Amino acid sequence: MRPPAITLALTLMLALACLGGCGGGFTTSGPSPLGRPLAAVPGTASATAAPAPSGDPPRERNGRVPQSLARGQDTPSSLAPSPHAALLRYALLYTNWQAASLPAHERRLVSMAVGAARLTAEQIAASTSAVAELAAHHVQNRGVVLAIAPGRGSARGQWIVVTQEQTSGSGSYAGLPQTLHVTFARTQRLSEGWAVSGWTPRV
Repeated sequence: MRPPAITLALTLMLALACLGGCGGGFTTSGPSPLGRPLAAVPGTASATAAPAPSGDPPRERNGRVPQSLARGQDTPSSLAPSPHAALLRYALLYTNWQAASLPAHERRLVSMAVGAARLTAEQIAASTSAVAELAAHHVQNRGVVLAIAPGRGSARGQWIVVTQEQTSGSGSYAGLPQTLHVTFARTQRLSEGWAVSGWTPRV
């Protein structure tokens, strides 16, 4: 058995290699309420970033939120003591959900985020078009966080979050394989702690 540090390093290297163009991704044409395709049968890899929300004013884009505005968007109970803790808590909530409770789930994500991440979560929480189908198939997602690490190179200034997830349900959602996901994230320091300010699934 490999030491945990080596296993996490290998997992992160594999995930980053997939960003460069691995050939066996998993996509589906079904609804994607959390901003990325749900895992499905093997197909063509898709490593394109989710489009950045266009509703942020320029001074708040790319995870930059003025302290005065950020304080108005969050409550102290939604903040974490460190960037790593904020990302871990957000990733666990983001990857563990049931279709029947998605609206409330998304509101919890909203309360833990600022800037672009908050806007994206608000938009998803307000959308009900995909939730009915997911609920009809009893879709749920379970995930674990494999690694959280500072980005390097073109990802410098961001965090890389690697999760392993299992989506299940009936119909076309039955029997889906476990998949690795890579997310580029940003955090914002507020006076009371840290919040997630950017959350961009890549794989």
